[in-house]
Amino acid sequence: MVLDKAGETFIPGGQAVPAGEGVNWITQAWNFMKPKLGMWVVLGIVLFVILMIISFIPFLNILTAVIMPIFVGGIIAICEKQRMTGEVDLGLLFSGFQKNLGSLLGVGAIMFGIMILAIIVMFVVGGSAMLAMAVGSQAGGDPSMAMAGASGGMMFLAFLLMMVIYLVGYALTWFAPALIVVHNLPLGQAVSMSLSAVKKNIVPGLLFFLVMGIIMFVSALPFGLGLLITMPLFLVTYYTTYRSLFIAK
Repeated sequence: MVLDKAGETFIPGGQAVPAGEGVNWITQAWNFMKPKLGMWVVLGIVLFVILMIISFIPFLNILTAVIMPIFVGGIIAICEKQRMTGEVDLGLLFSGFQKNLGSLLGVGAIMFGIMILAIIVMFVVGGSAMLAMAVGSQAGGDPSMAMAGASGGMMFLAFLLMMVIYLVGYALTWFAPALIVVHNLPLGQAVSMSLSAVKKNIVPGLLFFLVMGIIMFVSALPFGLGLLITMPLFLVTYYTTYRSLFIAK
């Protein structure tokens, strides 16, 4: 454990917490942003517009995953300042472009590489099933029930493998921006500690993503208006999860 400048204890590699903390992270994020809810809604809109613009730019749109950790680093900086001063500084959203840019880009590059790997695995495993179905149809008309069942099983396996690879990617990168921005850790150390913290908290993490996913889905139902609140809420959980696992008071 390392005592930081604020008198709090930084826990390298993170600590294990009870399963119920997975829900508490969301509650903590809401309590954190509620006093400045209007500012956080504006921030969410600004980030959404930026990402939409990027998505329409040829070639740059495929690099959204590389760029996103820079903005997450900005979110972390905003949260850290609000915790210390009570103020939300929207300009800090772009602070990652000025400080720790290389490390934050490295986090994005790791996630981008993992996304590419997941897509390749999905197409290799699932594509072979689709090819078998197509060949069967060409050779003898309608494919048999056995072939259809086997192909369906392969497609499910492809989806499952893709999700597992994605989860590994999130484990490596979820806490890395906070560790880089707040503690100035190098990329390799930040990624290693992120993975370590996730391995210690698999059950709380799964509960967190399950509940957060339900909240996001429900909030999107009334014409997506609820996302004005739940999107910034999700962004703040990058900070509350980091504080829960890496900081002891």
